[in-house]
Amino acid sequence: MREEKIKKSATVNRLKKSYKFNFALQDDVSAMQKQKETIKQQKTINKQRKKDIKEDIEFFDNVIHYRKIAKKATKTKEKENNRRIRKCNKEILSKDPDFKEIFLTIDEFNNNGKKTIAYFIDSFFPVIDGVVAVLDNYAKYMQKYYNVVICAPKHKNTCFKTDKYFVLQCDAIYLKSQGYDLAFPQLDPVFLKYINLLKIDLVHIQAPFNMGSFGLSLAKKRKIPSLSTFHSQFKQNFYNAVKSEVIAQWLTSIIMNVYRKTTYTITMNTFARDVMKEYGLRKNVEIVPNATNLKEKNFDPKYEEEILKKHGIDKDVFNMIYIGRFVEVKNVYFIIDVISEVYKKNPNFNFIFLGFGPEQSKMQRIIKKNGLEKIVKFTGKIDSVDEKSVIIKHSNLLFFPSVYDTDGIVKIECACYSVPTLTIENTGVACNMKDNHNGFIEKNSKQAFVKRIEYLLKNVDFVKKVGENAKIELYITWEGACEILNEIYKKALNKKYLKNKIKNTQKQIKNTNAK
Repeated sequence: MREEKIKKSATVNRLKKSYKFNFALQDDVSAMQKQKETIKQQKTINKQRKKDIKEDIEFFDNVIHYRKIAKKATKTKEKENNRRIRKCNKEILSKDPDFKEIFLTIDEFNNNGKKTIAYFIDSFFPVIDGVVAVLDNYAKYMQKYYNVVICAPKHKNTCFKTDKYFVLQCDAIYLKSQGYDLAFPQLDPVFLKYINLLKIDLVHIQAPFNMGSFGLSLAKKRKIPSLSTFHSQFKQNFYNAVKSEVIAQWLTSIIMNVYRKTTYTITMNTFARDVMKEYGLRKNVEIVPNATNLKEKNFDPKYEEEILKKHGIDKDVFNMIYIGRFVEVKNVYFIIDVISEVYKKNPNFNFIFLGFGPEQSKMQRIIKKNGLEKIVKFTGKIDSVDEKSVIIKHSNLLFFPSVYDTDGIVKIECACYSVPTLTIENTGVACNMKDNHNGFIEKNSKQAFVKRIEYLLKNVDFVKKVGENAKIELYITWEGACEILNEIYKKALNKKYLKNKIKNTQKQIKNTNAK
């Protein structure tokens, strides 16, 4: 019995020890597993740290690399500028001290951080017409946002100097019969050197002839956006010159190719847009209205009396006025025919021709022949805005029967002083006007105009009322018009930016694939 008890107790003790061993063994195994997990986590952390360190090293390497590239590009740019300066000094500056000022302006434009707009026009000051007036105001207001350069022909081989904006002029031949200069920019080496030195971001063409075509080819060569503004009825001009419908149509189609190739085409109203469609243009046309800088102003009565006396204007009678160039396409002889008929029945009015032009001497001969010297006044060219404003202020009616103009800035100028316009129906001048509301529109007939003017002479209060409506509905300043234009410029420049961005992205993808 006793031996059995001893065996049992020994067996129990042995079993207890084995259980304790197993429990201890299990504890050791779990500890080892935890240790392995800890070691694994530590390895993962170390691996991530190495990866982060490697990325940081690559980042700093890239920073250093791009800094080296930027430094190299800066040095290259400095070398290029120095080379350009030496070249300009050698080839241009030695000829005339004025060239030095031009070069310094070009260098400033290239490095001041603003985008540069180059306007191309086929006539410029001292020649004055509607297109020149429009460009003059574009240039003044756009200088707020951009560097502005006007590229134009020399008038009678003489440069026009102004402090308002920057002008580059090229050689041209003066056409006395037309009163304009025919430009040859591609044959003027000095002009070409200036253009080659100048960085241009956008080209805006104001006429489609030699200067306009040169501007368009320049935009294409430099791969920059181009805009064109349609101002005139070219087909009518061509027909008057060649007296052939077929040739006029052919010349018009050539001109319209310039407008087709520009990034954006602009005109001033729906009438001009319809004319462009009639000429064969099949693209969207942006509308930027013409405007004026005139603002209604109160003058010293003594100054007003002095101006009126200078031009022989009687403020106590009904004063009709014409403002513009004295050319046949403006219907100036139609004006003389109409007022000659009106004068026979009602001599109590004055007519003022404000402006100048090649037809002036012939007009004066006809006026003298018809015995109209007492009522017709010629002011000649007037540069003073205040002097012009005084004459408009003391006028009752603008008689502007042009069938040529696609718009009439003069009607907006006169609307500033509540002076209404009398014009021919279905013309650009009549666009945006309502008969007997904010202006007077008549069919293209001498007798119809004679009757209308006779009626207006008897109803001065009605003319004043219509003039007040004209001021409310037709008057707009250039500041407002140029804001509309600037939105188009932004679209054109963004279009260029997006194209370049796409090209650069495609190049980067190709380079990556090649590596």
